[in-house]
Amino acid sequence: MAASVDNRQFRNLNGVVHTFNPSNNFIHDLKPGFPVNKDLFSSDDEEENDDASNLQELIRKTNAEVEPSILDPRDEGTLDNWVTRNATMVRLTGKHPFNSEPPLPRLMHHGFITPVPIHYVRNHGAVPKARWEDWTVEVSGLVKNPTRFTMDRLVREFPSRELPVTLVCAGNRRKEQNMVKQSVGFNWGAAAVSNSVWRGVSLRHVLKRCGILTRSKGAVHVCFYGAEDLPGGGGSKYGTSIRREIAMDPSRDVILAYMQNGEALAPDHGFPVRVIIPGFIGGRMVKWLKRIVVTTDECDGHYHYKDNRVLPSHVDAEQANDEGKFILF
Repeated sequence: MAASVDNRQFRNLNGVVHTFNPSNNFIHDLKPGFPVNKDLFSSDDEEENDDASNLQELIRKTNAEVEPSILDPRDEGTLDNWVTRNATMVRLTGKHPFNSEPPLPRLMHHGFITPVPIHYVRNHGAVPKARWEDWTVEVSGLVKNPTRFTMDRLVREFPSRELPVTLVCAGNRRKEQNMVKQSVGFNWGAAAVSNSVWRGVSLRHVLKRCGILTRSKGAVHVCFYGAEDLPGGGGSKYGTSIRREIAMDPSRDVILAYMQNGEALAPDHGFPVRVIIPGFIGGRMVKWLKRIVVTTDECDGHYHYKDNRVLPSHVDAEQANDEGKFILF
């Protein structure tokens, strides 16, 4: 396999093709707190290199304006007492779990790139303690070759994609919505939206490697499941799904991301790997990804089927629960 990745190529934010050099200590640079090894990236196009350098400078500048994250006293006595966080984040659900957004003026100040420490966070439970070295992502269901990938394999055996993606919680500005008509959920302000540069491997490439079956053979939905045990649905994993045609559409740029703004994912943002689906609500972008299952039916998990939904104006939450009348995101 080593010979086959020597000339592995991937595209950066601007679409320029770069060569992946496996001789660099890539895994070392992916550990939390370590910057990207710049020697991994090379291009013969001077203009494209200038664009990439400008983006890197923008990320460096915006990161330099954010104070270091700390072990916040508010996390003492919780399962998240090991996670460092920015002390200015506005906590919306009390002490635990951690659901927060930055003060709106701070978000606006940084413009196009949101620094990771003030990127909004939506957690349903405790942050899983993960190690890069022993984390795996299993692909199963309606595929010819079910496979369990280590993080090392994902990075080294597939070309990378890097692109800016805006994440927004479906509850963004719910506080204002509740002033008009009471809804279900806590009061997000207007800052549950953030933009980062994400790097990862194409979901499409991973599914093709595993031999995803055709739609006519029942492969209609691609389900994602995280690692955490959650209270909803009697202790279920967080799970959701998208349609096969979205997962396999190269123009959709669905990736399994392991880097955000040039560094390994932070624990609150899914370290070591999460799903990024441009154009979808944040609730579809499963963090701490452990399983991908190709199925005939969409995910029937609690958080997909009962939690993330939009109701018609003539149906309230109680009626939807009683009669099953709801529209999924």
